[in-house]
Amino acid sequence: MSTQISVPVATSKFLELSDFLRNAGDPRDPVTVVTVAIDYWLSNAESKPELLSLTNSNGYQWKSLFLPDQTQIRMAYKGTNHYAKVEGDELIYDGTPTSPGSMANSITNSSRNAWRDLWIKRPQDREWYLADVLREATQIDVKKVLEDLLSTGEKSS
Repeated sequence: MSTQISVPVATSKFLELSDFLRNAGDPRDPVTVVTVAIDYWLSNAESKPELLSLTNSNGYQWKSLFLPDQTQIRMAYKGTNHYAKVEGDELIYDGTPTSPGSMANSITNSSRNAWRDLWIKRPQDREWYLADVLREATQIDVKKVLEDLLSTGEKSS
Protein backbone atom coordinates (compact mmCIF):
# COMPACT_ATOMS: atom_id res chain seq x y z
CA MET A 1 0.00 0.00 0.00
CA SER A 2 1.35 3.40 -0.99
CA THR A 3 0.99 6.25 1.48
CA GLN A 4 0.71 9.91 0.51
CA ILE A 5 1.33 13.30 2.07
CA SER A 6 0.00 16.72 1.19
CA VAL A 7 2.48 19.23 -0.16
CA PRO A 8 1.36 22.86 -0.15
CA VAL A 9 1.30 24.35 -3.63
CA ALA A 10 0.04 27.86 -4.33
CA THR A 11 -3.56 27.64 -5.53
CA SER A 12 -2.76 29.84 -8.52
CA LYS A 13 0.08 27.50 -9.57
CA PHE A 14 -2.16 24.42 -9.27
CA LEU A 15 -4.90 26.11 -11.31
CA GLU A 16 -2.32 27.15 -13.90
CA LEU A 17 -1.25 23.51 -14.21
CA SER A 18 -4.89 22.37 -14.47
CA ASP A 19 -5.58 24.93 -17.20
CA PHE A 20 -2.42 23.93 -19.05
CA LEU A 21 -3.40 20.25 -19.02
CA ARG A 22 -6.95 21.00 -20.13
CA ASN A 23 -5.79 23.29 -22.98
CA ALA A 24 -3.25 20.67 -24.10
CA GLY A 25 -5.96 17.99 -24.11
CA ASP A 26 -4.11 16.01 -21.44
CA PRO A 27 -6.64 13.95 -19.43
CA ARG A 28 -4.30 13.28 -16.48
CA ASP A 29 -5.13 14.41 -12.97
CA PRO A 30 -2.94 17.43 -12.04
CA VAL A 31 -1.94 15.65 -8.81
CA THR A 32 -0.47 12.81 -10.90
CA VAL A 33 1.37 15.32 -13.09
CA VAL A 34 2.93 16.91 -9.98
CA THR A 35 4.40 13.49 -9.11
CA VAL A 36 5.68 13.13 -12.68
CA ALA A 37 7.28 16.60 -12.41
CA ILE A 38 9.01 15.64 -9.15
CA ASP A 39 10.31 12.42 -10.73
CA TYR A 40 11.58 14.40 -13.73
CA TRP A 41 13.33 16.92 -11.49
CA LEU A 42 14.97 14.17 -9.42
CA SER A 43 16.29 12.39 -12.51
CA ASN A 44 17.71 15.58 -14.01
CA ALA A 45 18.96 17.51 -10.98
CA GLU A 46 22.27 15.67 -10.69
CA SER A 47 23.29 16.45 -14.27
CA LYS A 48 22.09 20.06 -13.99
CA PRO A 49 23.72 21.65 -10.92
CA GLU A 50 21.77 24.88 -11.48
CA LEU A 51 18.62 22.98 -10.43
CA LEU A 52 20.17 22.28 -7.05
CA SER A 53 21.01 25.87 -6.18
CA LEU A 54 18.71 28.71 -5.34
CA THR A 55 18.61 31.53 -7.83
CA ASN A 56 20.51 34.33 -6.21
CA SER A 57 21.45 37.65 -7.73
CA ASN A 58 23.84 38.56 -4.92
CA GLY A 59 27.53 38.67 -5.62
CA TYR A 60 30.66 40.77 -5.78
CA GLN A 61 31.39 42.88 -8.86
CA TRP A 62 35.14 42.95 -9.49
CA LYS A 63 35.54 45.39 -12.36
CA SER A 64 34.27 43.44 -15.41
CA LEU A 65 34.03 40.12 -13.56
CA PHE A 66 30.93 39.22 -11.52
CA LEU A 67 31.55 36.75 -8.70
CA PRO A 68 28.27 35.16 -7.55
CA ASP A 69 27.42 34.65 -3.89
CA GLN A 70 29.35 31.67 -2.44
CA THR A 71 32.26 32.04 -4.89
CA GLN A 72 35.53 30.88 -3.33
CA ILE A 73 38.82 32.74 -3.82
CA ARG A 74 42.20 31.15 -3.19
CA MET A 75 45.73 32.48 -3.15
CA ALA A 76 48.80 30.33 -2.60
CA TYR A 77 51.68 32.15 -0.95
CA LYS A 78 54.85 30.68 0.59
CA GLY A 79 53.35 27.18 0.68
CA THR A 80 50.07 28.20 2.31
CA ASN A 81 46.67 28.52 0.70
CA HIS A 82 44.64 31.53 1.80
CA TYR A 83 40.89 31.52 1.19
CA ALA A 84 38.16 34.13 0.91
CA LYS A 85 34.51 33.79 0.02
CA VAL A 86 31.82 35.95 -1.52
CA GLU A 87 29.03 36.25 1.02
CA GLY A 88 26.06 38.18 -0.27
CA ASP A 89 27.57 41.21 -1.99
CA GLU A 90 30.88 41.23 -0.11
CA LEU A 91 34.20 39.47 -0.47
CA ILE A 92 35.14 38.21 3.00
CA TYR A 93 38.74 37.40 3.88
CA ASP A 94 39.80 36.59 7.41
CA GLY A 95 36.33 37.62 8.65
CA THR A 96 36.49 41.10 7.12
CA PRO A 97 35.01 42.59 3.93
CA THR A 98 37.80 43.38 1.47
CA SER A 99 38.62 43.72 -2.21
CA PRO A 100 40.61 41.19 -4.25
CA GLY A 101 43.57 43.58 -4.51
CA SER A 102 43.58 44.28 -0.77
CA MET A 103 43.37 40.55 -0.05
CA ALA A 104 46.41 39.78 -2.23
CA ASN A 105 48.37 42.71 -0.80
CA SER A 106 47.58 41.82 2.82
CA ILE A 107 48.62 38.18 2.33
CA THR A 108 52.00 39.17 0.86
CA ASN A 109 52.53 42.47 2.68
CA SER A 110 53.46 43.91 -0.71
CA SER A 111 51.81 45.21 -3.86
CA ARG A 112 50.47 42.37 -6.03
CA ASN A 113 48.37 42.00 -9.17
CA ALA A 114 45.31 40.14 -7.87
CA TRP A 115 44.28 39.14 -11.40
CA ARG A 116 47.45 37.04 -11.64
CA ASP A 117 47.56 35.77 -8.05
CA LEU A 118 43.98 34.80 -7.21
CA TRP A 119 42.20 31.63 -8.24
CA ILE A 120 38.42 31.55 -8.40
CA LYS A 121 35.86 28.79 -8.03
CA ARG A 122 32.30 29.96 -8.62
CA PRO A 123 29.37 27.84 -7.38
CA GLN A 124 28.85 26.37 -10.87
CA ASP A 125 32.55 25.58 -11.41
CA ARG A 126 34.07 22.14 -10.86
CA GLU A 127 37.63 23.49 -10.87
CA TRP A 128 39.60 26.61 -9.96
CA TYR A 129 40.30 29.27 -12.60
CA LEU A 130 42.93 32.00 -12.56
CA ALA A 131 41.15 35.34 -12.16
CA ASP A 132 42.91 36.78 -15.21
CA VAL A 133 41.60 33.93 -17.40
CA LEU A 134 38.02 34.58 -16.25
CA ARG A 135 38.45 38.31 -16.82
CA GLU A 136 39.75 37.71 -20.34
CA ALA A 137 36.82 35.37 -21.10
CA THR A 138 34.40 38.04 -19.87
CA GLN A 139 36.04 40.68 -22.06
CA ILE A 140 35.80 38.39 -25.09
CA ASP A 141 32.08 37.85 -24.34
CA VAL A 142 31.51 41.61 -24.10
CA LYS A 143 33.38 42.21 -27.38
CA LYS A 144 31.30 39.53 -29.11
CA VAL A 145 28.03 41.03 -27.85
CA LEU A 146 29.11 44.48 -29.05
CA GLU A 147 30.13 43.09 -32.44
CA ASP A 148 26.79 41.27 -32.74
CA LEU A 149 24.89 44.43 -31.82
CA LEU A 150 26.84 46.52 -34.30
CA SER A 151 26.39 44.00 -37.11
CA THR A 152 22.65 43.77 -36.35
CA GLY A 153 22.44 47.57 -36.46
CA GLU A 154 24.19 47.64 -39.84
CA LYS A 155 21.73 45.10 -41.27
CA SER A 156 18.67 47.03 -40.12
CA SER A 157 19.81 50.40 -41.49
